[in-house]
Amino acid sequence: MNKRITTIFLSLVIAVAAIGYFVGIGDGVPLPDGFHDSPLVDHELKHAASGDAKLIEAVSYAEIADAEMGPTESWQLTAKTLPTQTYDLFAEIKPSEEEKLASSQTRSSRRAYNGAPPIIPHAIENTTDAACYSCHSNGMKMGSLKASVMSHQFLANCTQCHAPMAPPPFQNVDARVSTTFVGLPAPKAGKRAFPGAPPTIPHSQWMRENCLACHGGGNGWAGMESTHPWRSNCTQCHAPSASLDQAIVSETIPMLPPLEVAKE
Repeated sequence: MNKRITTIFLSLVIAVAAIGYFVGIGDGVPLPDGFHDSPLVDHELKHAASGDAKLIEAVSYAEIADAEMGPTESWQLTAKTLPTQTYDLFAEIKPSEEEKLASSQTRSSRRAYNGAPPIIPHAIENTTDAACYSCHSNGMKMGSLKASVMSHQFLANCTQCHAPMAPPPFQNVDARVSTTFVGLPAPKAGKRAFPGAPPTIPHSQWMRENCLACHGGGNGWAGMESTHPWRSNCTQCHAPSASLDQAIVSETIPMLPPLEVAKE
């Protein structure tokens, strides 16, 4: 009698489990409680047909390789025009000699010697190179503060050349080291082949490929701005210095007369 009751009970349990299994498959995956109560989801379901939905529908693993995803999806499909800086071609730009002198002094105070990489004049704790690029790639402005523009291409480690400030506990420590090294003075202006000629570049172009970083105005150095920043190729008129760029040159160039440089 007991065996018969046990058999009937187990049969009922198995039947209920089987019925529940197939009913569950038919109903699909259960949703979390309150999922459809979200106003964001309701908004997405309402605007999905018009293409205004913000949520991205998940794709299967097999479709990931061919799926267009990420914030640049629209840029991959259509050509875009990048914004360009506009200039007033009739505006007269007159650099100030007083501002140029003040900028030169500030610029020199951030370098161990002329030509050395400038130090980082602010704290960089808990930051990465990506944070440096976010402000210094194009020159971010925040109120009265402005970030200088990178004069060279992106590199992998900013602090490899640019020395950061000391941590807060050591900022008052005098860490100067006595040395007899004396660097060359910073140039004030380039020489001209004749009065009215474009001046030569008075410094090397090594790590200074972007001339507008200093001479472009806006984020450049006051008093050093170019009077024609809309010109796109500086070295088309301003000759670089072979000696400062450490090129191997002879004192005279064959078949050419010697160049007489006008004295200022």
